[in-house]
Amino acid sequence: MTQAIATFHLSHGPKTRPTLIFLPGALIPPNAIAPATRIVKLRAIGVGWLEGAAPHDLHSVAARVVILLRELGPTVLIGHSVGTPIAALAAAIDLRSTKSNVVGLVLSNSGANTKGHGDVESVIERVLQTWPPLWKAMTERSLGSVCPAELVDSFMTYPRRVTAEVTAESLRSLQQTDLTSMLSELSSLPTAVVHGSRDPARTLSHAQSLSNGISGSRLLETGHTSCVEAPDEFAKVIRSVVEQGLKAGAGRGD
Repeated sequence: MTQAIATFHLSHGPKTRPTLIFLPGALIPPNAIAPATRIVKLRAIGVGWLEGAAPHDLHSVAARVVILLRELGPTVLIGHSVGTPIAALAAAIDLRSTKSNVVGLVLSNSGANTKGHGDVESVIERVLQTWPPLWKAMTERSLGSVCPAELVDSFMTYPRRVTAEVTAESLRSLQQTDLTSMLSELSSLPTAVVHGSRDPARTLSHAQSLSNGISGSRLLETGHTSCVEAPDEFAKVIRSVVEQGLKAGAGRGD
């Protein structure tokens, strides 16, 4: 696999089915989605996009994800929090290519932009000034329920693999990114927009800013990390997008 971006194998599945690529939020471990992907029983790869060589602005990361897509073939991109705009940007780049590989999208716990998302500058300042004490607070904010035992260690130790400076760079890029005008480019892809109704970081209006541009929103009763807090429900969402993607591909004769 490409050395341009860190990848983590999460689960096995048949080679005849799409691969799931998980793009987590900042400081969220790439294996956070593993409980859900094991239920779906598809090959899944988590991406540690904050690791490795610079730059780590969202557009540059999306371009590296596209290289990974070309190596893996048919895929469903799953974005969480900051990983959602990366997934959307990568899918748009992929769709413009001669042979596209993305067959579906799951966009969770995020929005088309950061309007109404609080003071991002103050978050960046905290990242730069209170690293690593911030890790525990970020984990508690991300989870609306008790962290599954198998993921506790990952949530508490994964931030050691990245730096405050890289994290701040990605958050500044998030602040400058607005997907609104390009969402229509993704209308050909089966897409689910997932929002946690107990999410302290993103509101329902943020999810609607995505689903208004791409139909297919579903509300889950979770906090900010739906794939961890409701793995069974999240697995159903993934399975639905995969099946829709396969049917759409069959209709096109892919």
